[in-house]
Amino acid sequence: MKASVNLWTQRVCFVAVTFSLTACSSFSWFSSSDKKILPLPAVTGSASVSAQWQSALGGKQTSSLIPAVANGKVFAAHPGGAIVVLDEKSGASIGRFQIPAGKGQVSGGVAASADMIVVGTNKAEVIALDLNGGVLWTSKVSSEVIAPAAISDAAVIVLGGDGSISALDPKTGTRKWTIQRVLPALTVRSSAVPVTVRGAVFVGTAQGKLLAIDTANGSIGWEATVATPKGASELERLVDVVGRAAADGERICAAAFQGRVACFDVVRGSLLWSRDASSLTGALLDNKYVYIIDEKGVAFAFDKITGGTVWKQDVLAGRRATGTALIGDNLAVQDSDGTVHLVERASGRIAGRGLGEAFTSDVGMVASGDGALIQTRSGQLASVAAR
Repeated sequence: MKASVNLWTQRVCFVAVTFSLTACSSFSWFSSSDKKILPLPAVTGSASVSAQWQSALGGKQTSSLIPAVANGKVFAAHPGGAIVVLDEKSGASIGRFQIPAGKGQVSGGVAASADMIVVGTNKAEVIALDLNGGVLWTSKVSSEVIAPAAISDAAVIVLGGDGSISALDPKTGTRKWTIQRVLPALTVRSSAVPVTVRGAVFVGTAQGKLLAIDTANGSIGWEATVATPKGASELERLVDVVGRAAADGERICAAAFQGRVACFDVVRGSLLWSRDASSLTGALLDNKYVYIIDEKGVAFAFDKITGGTVWKQDVLAGRRATGTALIGDNLAVQDSDGTVHLVERASGRIAGRGLGEAFTSDVGMVASGDGALIQTRSGQLASVAAR
């Protein structure tokens, strides 16, 4: 029996893989009784954050579905199976589709390319649609799909809740290869998201590893350690790599819960630098810095070449971060109350904050143009920007 800590909804889910049964019990990981919540730091800038457009997806949700952006379009899904396609700038509806009946609830978010939309379900189904909603193929994998797929010319890469990494042929859905990793007894559910860079797919694991895999044949080019489990209990030994790894042409950086943020040479996998930091939202990268926000609500900017601390800002004062994005000249950090805080990338100064409860999200933010997308618990997709 495996257990997964759903840190977004403050519950622990125990999954009996053999019988596909799930039962949950209360788990107050981020309750106010565990840590002192201080008043928010003062805003010292004049920036504001507001919604540019919103679109209804189909009712309330507490799932971990992540929207996607491709070729000026936004793709989002509701757990019930609705997929919407919107214009990235205006939010105008381009299409609305429904996945085939009997395939289960959408559980893995949306991936999109120039000619394909891919979603995964809790019944271990992967469904590929064309841009008009027609089914291209469906494929069965070994377990529930827990993250958006990564799409390349060579393969569609899918992560399963049983620790599997599967590659499907993008034209037919036929299984090309599978890598199986044994999961620890306790994991952070739906944590890492696969990314493709320079012909490889990079996958973070529940064991604190980052894998560089050849998409064509499944060979592992390199395997690097982001974090090493420590402590006596399974809870103390959680070191899941979280979020999307962030890459440029030379380096790829990843963050782990109860571990480190680390950057590696993207070709060789050699460690460039690492810093102790526990994150639930992953790393972001621009032309100068690597950004993370730790589990205590403290934001950091590290020099991307040396790993040295550029600035540190207690932006959330003990509140939980649910997502981050780079918006204009700011690092945007969303908290569990739906508020988005803007931190100047250059200085670490708190430039502004806005939004609120109506924008509460379990999946964080996805970069989009000069702003970001937020898929909310209320079943809305919102495009937000800073001014």
